[in-house]
Amino acid sequence: MRGLLLLALVFSFAAMAFSASIPKDTVVIGMNTGIFISFDPAVCYEVEPAIMVMNIYSGLFKLQEINGTIQAVPELAESYDISQDGKTWTFHIRKGVSFANGDPVNADAVVYSVKRVLQLKKSPVWLFESLGLNANNMNETVKKIDDYTVQITMDKSYAPNIVMSIFAESWGGIVDPKVAQSHDVSGDMGSAYLADHSAGAGPYILKSWQRNNMIVLVANDKYWRGAPRIKTIIIRDMPESTDQQLALKRGDIDIAWNLTPEQVNSLKGDPNFNVVSVPAQSNEYLAVNAGWGPFKDVRVRQAVKYAIDYDSIIKNIAGGYAIKVQGFIPYGYLGYVSDMPFDQNISKAKELLAQAGYANGFEVELVTNTTERRRNEAIAIQADLAKIGIKANITIMQASQMYTKMREQGIQMIIAGWGIDFPDPDALAKPFADYRVKQLAWRMMWYDDHAADLAEAAGFELNQTKRVEIYKELTNYWFDNGPFAILYQPLSYWGTRAELKGFDQTAKGYSLAFDLTKMYK
Repeated sequence: MRGLLLLALVFSFAAMAFSASIPKDTVVIGMNTGIFISFDPAVCYEVEPAIMVMNIYSGLFKLQEINGTIQAVPELAESYDISQDGKTWTFHIRKGVSFANGDPVNADAVVYSVKRVLQLKKSPVWLFESLGLNANNMNETVKKIDDYTVQITMDKSYAPNIVMSIFAESWGGIVDPKVAQSHDVSGDMGSAYLADHSAGAGPYILKSWQRNNMIVLVANDKYWRGAPRIKTIIIRDMPESTDQQLALKRGDIDIAWNLTPEQVNSLKGDPNFNVVSVPAQSNEYLAVNAGWGPFKDVRVRQAVKYAIDYDSIIKNIAGGYAIKVQGFIPYGYLGYVSDMPFDQNISKAKELLAQAGYANGFEVELVTNTTERRRNEAIAIQADLAKIGIKANITIMQASQMYTKMREQGIQMIIAGWGIDFPDPDALAKPFADYRVKQLAWRMMWYDDHAADLAEAAGFELNQTKRVEIYKELTNYWFDNGPFAILYQPLSYWGTRAELKGFDQTAKGYSLAFDLTKMYK
């Protein structure tokens, strides 16, 4: 009977005939689903799909927001032990947990799932490989000890939070081996099937996916924590934010996912709606090439940082949906530094330029991509730099072209963003401060061994208190010497119907931790 009711509900939405009468056990989301490619945890690497994957599958660890910080906590790994040298982790798998079809979650499933990521070698594999695991050594590094014990050996003694955070992400979802292998086609380990089916032990099951139309999740009655209160989640494909806004106001959807700041602000003060916003897991930054002309001088790099009106950018371009953060570690992370050493100070910026021999300024190419927000940021920063005599000539590129040129170290100045792969400061310190990993610092030719040494040391520090101290030292050094100015940490925001409760708790930790079980009506 429930299946027939669900089918009828789906057809109602497809016909666009459903209005202001969404059942209490159902949540309807309006979202641009164009980014959805696959629900397979070994393949999925995009933000919104990963959110859904983490609610379909359970992993060894789970990400939670605890006392203002995103942390990885044991999930299917009821407990774990770390060897004295810090390399070998022994996971004790929670007993009595089953997949949605009733198959047991055990050591075989865990070993299979980790090896599956390594063998398929899709986008997420680099996270496991960063721990020294790969398809060539997996039989020695990923082992079943007994039916509920798994041992995984890393190549180095990484800080525990790095290991836990990586395994807590969507690619750490444990897949039912029987289901995956029963749908194997030409050695794909069921990947084609799992693109639009599920075989997990999470709170929800992927019921159907009509591409560019609708995604339906239903509650997993066998979920070991208990079936969620919301029994059906329907995601309607709505590429246009205006359509989402209208559907929300009509009561056709409970959540509008992709509103503009102006649209979401129009909901404020109306008792029929709530606005939910949380810190996003990304940084918006301006970077200069430390190997190019004037930017070789640290005083010129500092002058640029003092020229920027950060508060105006947050207010007038981000629409207030941003946090003033100036360190590379965002708010909500271990090692976050709250210091804000840079405010617009034109006289100080001019003085620094004069000391460096550029009292009359210079010309520079400022590159960004085609998004309206980035174009507006470029115009604002162009005007700020003009106040200290720097003439910034804006070049707009397609994102793919821009990042290709950046990877070739061919950009003088750039406005871009950095999305965070896992919630540990190592995921930021390495890109922003360690040129040896050949990410952001290398692309902007900041070859600073002291910064690189600190970033590397923090990644291997097993004592968390000492680790935080290293990041504090690195951040302060980076403020003074680095080629980056963090413009802000974005806020993610949604408009919801007032009858939907708990979405503020659901969204904590977005986009790395998003718990759909906390929603109710």
